[in-house]
Amino acid sequence: MSFVIPEETVETETPPYCVGRLRLEDYRNYECAEVELDPGFNLFSGANGQGKTNLLEALYLVATSKLLRGNRDAEAIREGAARAVAEVEFSASGSTMTMILTPGVRKKAILNGASLPRAADVLGRLPCVCFSSADLPIVAGQPADRRLFLDLVLSQLFPAYIRSLTVYRRALDQRNALLKQAQERPQPGSLFQAWESDLAEHGCILRAFRRELVERLEPVAACRQDLLGMGEGLGLSIETCDPSGDPQSLLDRLEVTRPHDIARGSTQVGPHRDELAIRIDGREARLYGSQGQQRTAIIALKLAVLAVATEHHRAPPLLLLDDIFSDLDKNRRQKLIETITSSAGQVVLTCTEREQAGEEIVGRARSFLVSKGTVVPA
Repeated sequence: MSFVIPEETVETETPPYCVGRLRLEDYRNYECAEVELDPGFNLFSGANGQGKTNLLEALYLVATSKLLRGNRDAEAIREGAARAVAEVEFSASGSTMTMILTPGVRKKAILNGASLPRAADVLGRLPCVCFSSADLPIVAGQPADRRLFLDLVLSQLFPAYIRSLTVYRRALDQRNALLKQAQERPQPGSLFQAWESDLAEHGCILRAFRRELVERLEPVAACRQDLLGMGEGLGLSIETCDPSGDPQSLLDRLEVTRPHDIARGSTQVGPHRDELAIRIDGREARLYGSQGQQRTAIIALKLAVLAVATEHHRAPPLLLLDDIFSDLDKNRRQKLIETITSSAGQVVLTCTEREQAGEEIVGRARSFLVSKGTVVPA
């Protein structure tokens, strides 16, 4: 399985997914808010704890169906409210896309009044790349954090990926359940074979997509790291937990390891155990990188995603920047600003002080002041 990113010149016209309006209802600290966004830069400033990140997170939720902070959807519902609503209106078509969060109920996605029942129906309609403090685990966290990063990037780009990911996860859950049952009493091999067949077929699809994405990302990320990190080298690679290179070899491996997996109660081979290795000057960034180096590596990686997504869509995705300039020294900040202004399309960024975004961005941005869950033009 492979994908091809077109080499043609990227279109410069406003993409069809440009957001013209954001509406919130009982979302975090917003009782009701409506913001008209510029197709270029949008700058939200204000003191900490006023709701800047909540605005950015609402856009991220509509784009990915996920929250930036917390694992429970109910955490995003304003205290005392029955539900939360985040809605965007696309400027080119006037279409609306809405996410509704209700306590104890699966989140609901709606496009122009019609329900979108699957995550695959949501992802890719509002392509976005997001920089926030929640990104640090991509470098400093566990392998699962880096797999989640790859899964989200690929799911936004390719519906086929999320379909295979959905099948793979279901098969993995079912096989793991059988493994635990087999600890209590023997289970016939035929019960395992159906799920192992799905794991082998779709697991190899996931690995092929991941490998090719990383091959696309690495040279761009290395270039950005060199620019932002003062000559530091950045390397990316996929490290697999088993040598299986095709569905049959992975299927065979699952059968061979089944007795060991029964003893462990979980599946020990497959892409759910693989690792995205991130190295700075040849050393594992998670273990040996300073916090500054790790943050720079994340920015370089996200800028590479921005470049790949721009090529894929032939237009830049929505870029969300949550207070990232305050963590960078003056030189790195200026280089990042230069990169963003030269390559980004629609941008939504937050800062405690407008000046942190730099004169070039401030001069061309539609600016807003955020205070206690209210948004006014600045």
